[in-house]
Amino acid sequence: MYAKNGIRPQLIEEAKILFDREKQLLKARINVDWDKQHSLQHPDFRKKISVEELQYFEGFVGSDYREKTKQNSHISGSFVPSLDYIKKNQYKKDPLGFPVKRRYKWSNDSYLTIKSYSLEKISISKDGKYAKVNMMLKGRQRLNPAIVRADIEFAAQYPKTDYWEKINGNWVITLLSTPVNTSGTGILKFLVPNNKKSWEKTEFVDLNPADLKLP
Repeated sequence: MYAKNGIRPQLIEEAKILFDREKQLLKARINVDWDKQHSLQHPDFRKKISVEELQYFEGFVGSDYREKTKQNSHISGSFVPSLDYIKKNQYKKDPLGFPVKRRYKWSNDSYLTIKSYSLEKISISKDGKYAKVNMMLKGRQRLNPAIVRADIEFAAQYPKTDYWEKINGNWVITLLSTPVNTSGTGILKFLVPNNKKSWEKTEFVDLNPADLKLP
């Protein structure tokens, strides 16, 4: 798609489009807009996973989760909720049993709140098919008051990478990474539905914010 001797200008324009898509995605996560988050997913993922399922699993569900759970049905605790159950349980319960709105799971630490973000780097494959967008999430980290016996909160930031694929002229989320690890970076977890091997063999061109000349 991109000739080697003319790669930069075209990639820069493509990176600007990608950054706009990434901002739409992060805004939807912060504002808990499940319909928008779902619309930015891979079309094959959307065929298998409903908006309600994406919400129920707080943004982290593989397109083949039902098949995998059934394969591991011998494991104690395995449970595949029906779509009817998911629709009837849009809210989860807090420790006291009160309903709580499901939010995008930025981290396994429920005391982390993300409020803003900044672009670190965009990597686009030389054929223009795949892309990785590295962002720095910024927010507030609160220590568990039940453990520290005090109300302690401080500024925090963690890296986050989203994986995109160009389908029919549009960039869509093609892989899911785990929630950010507050002791390190997240790792790739779910294939949705792309094969990871195609990513491992792909050469990427890196672009930073200065290359994009963002305002």
